[in-house]
Amino acid sequence: MKRNLFIVLMLLTGITVKAQEKAIAKVHYLFKHVNDTTQRDKYRRDEVVTYLSPQTSYYTSYSSTRTKEQSAQQMDALNFDGHVIVSKSTSGIRESYLLESSKSNMIEVKRVASDEFLLDAVYPKQDWDIHDDTKVIGGYTCQKATTTFGGRHYTTWFTTDLPFSFGPWKLHGLPGLILEARDDKSEVEFEYSGFDKLADSVQITIGAPVDVILSAPEEVEKLYKAFKTNPKAYMQTKSGGSSSIKKSGVFVTSDVPFSTIDPNKIISISIKNDDNYKPSSVTNNPLELKP
Repeated sequence: MKRNLFIVLMLLTGITVKAQEKAIAKVHYLFKHVNDTTQRDKYRRDEVVTYLSPQTSYYTSYSSTRTKEQSAQQMDALNFDGHVIVSKSTSGIRESYLLESSKSNMIEVKRVASDEFLLDAVYPKQDWDIHDDTKVIGGYTCQKATTTFGGRHYTTWFTTDLPFSFGPWKLHGLPGLILEARDDKSEVEFEYSGFDKLADSVQITIGAPVDVILSAPEEVEKLYKAFKTNPKAYMQTKSGGSSSIKKSGVFVTSDVPFSTIDPNKIISISIKNDDNYKPSSVTNNPLELKP
């Protein structure tokens, strides 16, 4: 995997960053969510990643990076004819989360098309029960821990071999990195798929902005509904600068920056859906259940 990854949290107005830490590793998971209980075989999935520093983590989708990797590989081929074919077998999650454990602070980043908005969020807390059970995951000895969070009872496996008190999504607070998590109904699952230590030469920082103007959740949701109803009209409105709220900030996350891809070589881009991946468009079983 290429090492030119960078994560930068910034405002359009050029705001400075506080509590900035250098990311020193990242952990990948395969995410599964049975969003429609009437069609359990048509669940959503995604490849997700958590970027890690001693006191801060950033959890987000990795699908767009895989798409860029596919495009770059095809364009580098000697027989490339200008037509890029992207195979889609995941649904990129809309929400990302920045956790600052030393400040008990969390910021949510919500996506609408290519836009990203910063929202204030309640810092997640879990009361963990640590058990004696152990098993090996990815070559790491892991210990079992359980908790109830967001209306679900989770069983997780963490390793003290990787001393980061984080994991996938909002799960955190154990004396080691969570490599696997699953609720007791197997409706939400995070399966370990790789850990990478980042080279010292790679400059990746994770931090929260100073004096950020956070977006209102209801306004972001209005934009999302407008985009789903008419994507073309939404993009035209956005390009005209008449959006109802300002984009307050953006995380730039990519292992394969689009700047390395020459658009002049592309004649067309086709998205081919995996025949075996047909997730339900209905969500009657959200990730976090109401009390």
